[in-house]
Amino acid sequence: MGAWPQRHIDGFQVQCEIVTLDTEVLAIEITVSRQDNSDFRKRWSLPRFVTFNDANVARRHAELVLSGIVSINESTGEPRYGFL
Repeated sequence: MGAWPQRHIDGFQVQCEIVTLDTEVLAIEITVSRQDNSDFRKRWSLPRFVTFNDANVARRHAELVLSGIVSINESTGEPRYGFL
């Protein structure tokens, strides 16, 4: 499926990953890490009711989610979203 969708926002590398919850049940997690500090790495899950059974659909949704992130909280690494 190739590399996960990613962007650089406010000095952070932000990446969406597709994770397997159960057989044929996929979800999206957002990984946030500082570009200058490999020790800082946080994972944020979308609500678990947002699931997919097709990897291509999940990847397209992950790209939309990533495009909706407008900034990253400097201290917690939590993504802040605009309107999706």
